[in-house]
Amino acid sequence: MIQVLPGHISNLIAAGEVVQRPASVVKELMENAVDAGATSVHVLVKDSGRTLIQVIDNGCGMSPQDAVTAFKRHATSKICTIEDLNTILTFGFRGEALASVCSVAEVTLRTKREEDPIGTEVKYAESKLMSQTETATPNGSNFIVRNLFYNVPARRKFLKSDSTELRQIVNEFSRVALTRPTISFKLTHNGTDMYNLSPAPLKKRIQEIAGREIQKELVDISVNTSIITISGFIGRPEDARKTQGNQYLFANNRFFRSSYFMKAILKGYEGLIPEGHLPSFFIYFETNPNRLDVNIHPSKTEIKFQDDFAIFDILHSATRESLGKNSFMPSIDFDMEGAPEIPKIDNSRFVPPPKIDYDPLFNPFTRESSRESREGAHVEYQTYQTSESRLFGETESTRKPVLQVAGKFLITTIKSGMVLVDIRRARERILYEKYLNSLTNEETLVQQSLFPVTVSLRNNIVSLLSDNSDTLAKMGFNLTIEDNLVTVNTLPEGFNHSSESLGAVLDQLAYELSEDGRDFGNKPKERVAQQLARSGSLGKIEHMNTLEAQALIDTLFACNEPTRTPHGKLCMRVISAEELENKLL
Repeated sequence: MIQVLPGHISNLIAAGEVVQRPASVVKELMENAVDAGATSVHVLVKDSGRTLIQVIDNGCGMSPQDAVTAFKRHATSKICTIEDLNTILTFGFRGEALASVCSVAEVTLRTKREEDPIGTEVKYAESKLMSQTETATPNGSNFIVRNLFYNVPARRKFLKSDSTELRQIVNEFSRVALTRPTISFKLTHNGTDMYNLSPAPLKKRIQEIAGREIQKELVDISVNTSIITISGFIGRPEDARKTQGNQYLFANNRFFRSSYFMKAILKGYEGLIPEGHLPSFFIYFETNPNRLDVNIHPSKTEIKFQDDFAIFDILHSATRESLGKNSFMPSIDFDMEGAPEIPKIDNSRFVPPPKIDYDPLFNPFTRESSRESREGAHVEYQTYQTSESRLFGETESTRKPVLQVAGKFLITTIKSGMVLVDIRRARERILYEKYLNSLTNEETLVQQSLFPVTVSLRNNIVSLLSDNSDTLAKMGFNLTIEDNLVTVNTLPEGFNHSSESLGAVLDQLAYELSEDGRDFGNKPKERVAQQLARSGSLGKIEHMNTLEAQALIDTLFACNEPTRTPHGKLCMRVISAEELENKLL
């Protein structure tokens, strides 16, 4: 009953662990190129890797014999003894990558060492050597992978859209490029260069990968202990986003994932960023390879640290220290060396206190409307509007006073006291009812035209917007996308459209798209309206003049449910005269 699987079947099973999608091939071949000592790596893909994946490097190359041996299971130049497993500093070491790739694709390798007069070409398909010939080729290696999963139709069928697969390729390309800023990397898709990275300092390499705006966002993080050395950059709290994209952890220049260490970083931001938001970070760990195990997962993106509890505390403290040094949180500096002398107070001179002029009879709550009722803020305000006429019919003598506080709130009066309105939440409620009405009546959302505004966004955000461009167009968004630049031509009416706000607005919109994927436009009307309203209300709140503030309050109180946002948060609060009196007393 028990039998040994044929080699080609066991290879297919093993390939399922290593080669999950085109990005997996890009990762393995790029890592091999770096391990080969390359100073230049060029990645070319067609049709998001379905048709072609080609990786060209100028590394050490291989001899004719090694070119064949490299495709055998567990063939590696990195491991000779058991002890070598404790000192791994290279990317690859298992010897599974090439064997797995050639079992699910047609692979051609052209390679040459510097000392060899001519190079070697080998061709593999279904784990079999099809041919081996001499060929003229530059020093290094040139891997050509065609028709990925041609012999595993089920696997090919379950690949995602081209834009999704390309996004995964960009992610893997970026992770390798961020570990080796001294190496040139180039990524070409369907003949168009997406990245062309020259050797550069780490911060510039990060900027080239994550977008030019990232430079303004990053601050240094650094700590050196006997257990671990931590260096890199973390983002300012105000630039935290809901969407993932710029969260990178590296251990001895190897990318890894860790929800545990992510908690340490987020704990450092506690009280500085909203719940559910993620800061950017590019953090590099350097430690003795004996103190970590990289051999616990085939993709090698999970790492076990011997001192993980101590590293958690060190990382948390380093994050807090970095934020404190850059004045993102209160800090106390007790280092008095070099501080200027502060003269003692001279008590011999009498300085009279300044006099303050004020009007003791002034009362901001004396202007009342005779027809306001006591049935609640909504009824009172609506009654006031009816009796005193609408906004543009009012005179200076009858208009309600409206104050803007801290750029976030509006205050106006009613007979029972005053009403405090949250501007952002009020906008969300107003936009929700506007968009819900349009969707219910199957109307195209009205667009507001803009002078085209271009913003630089992360690649994953751009990809999500591009994936859903048709759905977004029906909702009033006219976007032009090129590389990582998004030009906004029109938005749904009411969207916050200041140039400073569009980045945050589009980031939130991409987050909603990532939650629902391609079904975004097919969700219940109420959910779509909620998501659009939340995105549209984001961004910087500009100072409002009296007419704009009054119009916002008028529109809010005209809503069916003016007191709460679609998500149940209060838009306004009534503060009675008794409460005010108690606070003053």
